[in-house]
Amino acid sequence: MKKFLPLFLLLCSFSRLDYNSIMLGTPAPQVVNRYGEPYAVHDFGKDNYEYEYIERVSMNNELMYENHYFLTIEGGKVVSKRFREQTRPGYDQLWQPDPNYPSYP
Repeated sequence: MKKFLPLFLLLCSFSRLDYNSIMLGTPAPQVVNRYGEPYAVHDFGKDNYEYEYIERVSMNNELMYENHYFLTIEGGKVVSKRFREQTRPGYDQLWQPDPNYPSYP
């Protein structure tokens, strides 16, 4: 069982439960230590940053939708959170699964 624990930890991703558990005022280093490095960090200047985490939901090796979680960091603490769900366009769902799916960033 211990052999599979590191593999399990690598497969875990940021999820809605993680997003809901982050409280306003949480220090940014604590967020990074607990949930890992964000997918992207947007610098707004004057010690304001936005961390972006992405959860990809797939079915049968086909990307169904992505959840984007944004945490606004000001002064080293979380001051606001927002969430966006991004689905595939309707025309894209008519065709065969994307052969490049595993290589999405």
